[in-house]
Amino acid sequence: MISVVTICHNSYDLLKHYSASFLEHHTSQEDRENIEIILVENSGDARTEEHARRLREAGFSTKVKMTENRGFGAGCNEGVAIADGELVVLVNPDIIFLTSLSSLEQAFGADDWGTAIQHNGDRGINALDLRPEYRSMLSEVARIYRWLYRWKPLYRFAYPVGSLFVVSRVAFDAVGGFDERFFLYYEEAELSRRLVAQFGPPKFCRSVEVLHEGGGTQPSSEFMMREEARSMVLYANIIGQPNLAQRRLAGLRQLARLRPALATRAAFLERALKGGGDE
Repeated sequence: MISVVTICHNSYDLLKHYSASFLEHHTSQEDRENIEIILVENSGDARTEEHARRLREAGFSTKVKMTENRGFGAGCNEGVAIADGELVVLVNPDIIFLTSLSSLEQAFGADDWGTAIQHNGDRGINALDLRPEYRSMLSEVARIYRWLYRWKPLYRFAYPVGSLFVVSRVAFDAVGGFDERFFLYYEEAELSRRLVAQFGPPKFCRSVEVLHEGGGTQPSSEFMMREEARSMVLYANIIGQPNLAQRRLAGLRQLARLRPALATRAAFLERALKGGGDE
C-alpha cells in the first residue's frame, strides 16, 4: 500500500486543486484499494475534513490528523506514525498531480527512497538538489538543481526536494524519521544524509509526474528567511561542519552582487550565526 502524507497549514484553497487533480488521475479500483491519504492539519482549520470527505466519497481511505504546528518534519513524523502503507509519499498541499502514483510501488523496493518528476512551471524540473555541504557559488549561479536529475552519479550528493519525497516505511523507521529540531528548511536534506549512509543514494522515478511551483503556504518571506538561516546553522552543527554556515554566508554575500535581493538572506544568516542558530 502507498500512504500519501500531506502537511496542511492554511491550505484549504490549495487542497481543492490537490484533491481534484488526485481524483482525476486515480480512477481505478486498484488505486482505491492501494492508496490511502493522510492529511496532517496543523493550523487548526477544521475545513480540511471537507477535502477528506470528498476523497472518501470517491472511495479512498483518508485520515485527518489534527495537531499543533511543530514544523514540517514533526508533522511528517506524525503522519507516518498512523500510515498503513509500506511506501510513504510525502506530498505538499500545493502539488498538482499529473499522473497516478501507482507505479511508485514497482519503482521503489522495500528499503528504497527518492522522488519523481517535479515540474516547476516554466523553470523545468526541480526534483533533486545538492545537499548544503556540496554546494558552491558555481552550483548556485548555474542553478544545478535544474538538471541534477539527469546525472545519476551525483545522486549520492543530493536530496529529494521535499514537495514530493518518497521513502519506504522500513527505511524511514530505520533512520528515525525527521529530526524535529528543524521547523522549516533543510529537514529533508538532513534526513537524506542519514538515508544515503544506510541505504544508498535516492532513486528517481520517471513514470510519475507532478507540478509544483512552490511558495504555497509560508506565512511571510521574512519568516521563511529567518527559518532558513536558523536551519542552516542547525544543519551545519548536526553534520559536524560548523564552518559550513560561514561558507554559506560568504557565498550569499558574493551572490548578492549579482542578485541584490540575496543581501537580506545574508543578513538573516549572519544574525543566526551570532545567535548560535537561535535567531
